[in-house]
Formats: sequence, structure tokens, C-alpha cells
Amino acid sequence: MFTGNVMLLPGMEQRVFTVYRPLRRGTELGRVLRDSETRIGQITAILAEAKPEEKERWKQLEHPITHKIIMQYIPPFKILSGDVFEYELQPVFGSQAAAQYEQRVRRFYNQALPYNVGDIGHWNIFYCEERTSLE
Repeated sequence: MFTGNVMLLPGMEQRVFTVYRPLRRGTELGRVLRDSETRIGQITAILAEAKPEEKERWKQLEHPITHKIIMQYIPPFKILSGDVFEYELQPVFGSQAAAQYEQRVRRFYNQALPYNVGDIGHWNIFYCEERTSLE
């Protein structure tokens, strides 16, 4: 069976993402409000920046993206568009420590259903937009 012999560049290591699903409720006038988030589970995946061609294509579809989260195999739970991936940065000591302490948690808003390459379940790609306003 395929064990994932993939050539990774530095910075492309697998990271643990916590997946949250926003809870929404409607007011009596029909406005949808975001209440809180429910933790669905955790996945291990690779974080990669989207190519300029991909960014432009998704921008034309009115769903801007900044990153891709690439996961090997099928996630153990259903991930929908609108779910939030959260990645907590690990503490770094040395010259880069000051830059990473400014932003401890990175949050990515899933823009679409996962793209299952070849429909065989070996790789799933989530097209996401990094957001800082989802706190």
C-alpha cells in the first residue's frame, strides 16, 4: 500500500489542525448570526500557499483563497465549506521568536468541499482563506 513517500520542502511538514464548525442562528427578522463554534476533531495535513493561478480562479468564483490544506486519505469526519481550520504555532526560540509570538494561532476558513484527487481517497485538498477576523 502507498505509504506517502512524498518529497517535502522545509516548512511543508505535516501539522495538526483542529477543525471547528460555526453554529449559526437566525433572528426573528431572518438575519443569520454566528453564535459560537463546535470542535469537530483534528486532522494532520500539509499547509501550502495557493498558486497565483489558483488564487485568480477562486477570486473569479467569488471565493478568494490564500492557502491549501492537503490531507492524505479521507478525513474521519465530514468537513464542509464554512468550517474553520485552526493551527497553533509551536514556540520558537532564537531570532524568529519575536515574530511568531505576535500571532500564536492561524485560522483558515474552508471555501469549498474537499477536492478528492482522482476520487480514490489518497489525497484531499481544502481550499482555504486565512482569516484573522474569526476570533
